[in-house]
Amino acid sequence: MPHNRFGSRWAKKGQPGVKFNRKASSADKIVAENPENRVGASHDSSQGAAATGSGSGNEPEVEFYGNPRAKLDDRGRLKMPAEFKAAIEAAFGENFNEFYITSREGLDAEIFTMPAWRKQWAKIMKISPSNPVRRDLVARYSFYGAKADMDPQGRLLLPEELRNAGLINQDVTITGEGNLLRVTAVSRLAEQVQNKPMSPQNMDALAEFGL
Repeated sequence: MPHNRFGSRWAKKGQPGVKFNRKASSADKIVAENPENRVGASHDSSQGAAATGSGSGNEPEVEFYGNPRAKLDDRGRLKMPAEFKAAIEAAFGENFNEFYITSREGLDAEIFTMPAWRKQWAKIMKISPSNPVRRDLVARYSFYGAKADMDPQGRLLLPEELRNAGLINQDVTITGEGNLLRVTAVSRLAEQVQNKPMSPQNMDALAEFGL
């Protein structure tokens, strides 16, 4: 699909939408020009993987939504759901295979396309180096994170530390959260929801946002 250099473009009807950006950004240079800044060297329950609007950056972007289910095999490999894979290919081309996978607590996995990860990393680098929040997040992203290349079968191998933490051989939900995909074990998600009813305070807080 040709890129629209003057704004956003939607894929043809029935296909995920993709956001294309053409304005140059310094965010991509942080990792590309400074290797030391790198961190770490199907049941379909929802349709998804779309994007709208425009933003800064010289690369296309995909804003993910939806929560299809998938399965981590016994080696910790995840097959990308078809709707997400289609959106990624529409934005970056059929041969795109570069991702970054990490976690903040080791309980789930965050999957970024490499362009999205460079922008995420740029945001982190804007925090003062003396700020303990930055140090903590960098440590966590470094410990759990690694670059991952999608294989020809559309599979991604989770980083070793996440596999060691138990993210192997499980049914998972892959939830689109804007610029990333969050992989959570179905058993853990069920436990979170079923064992922790939504409090009246939380419902009131959501109501303030019109939800």
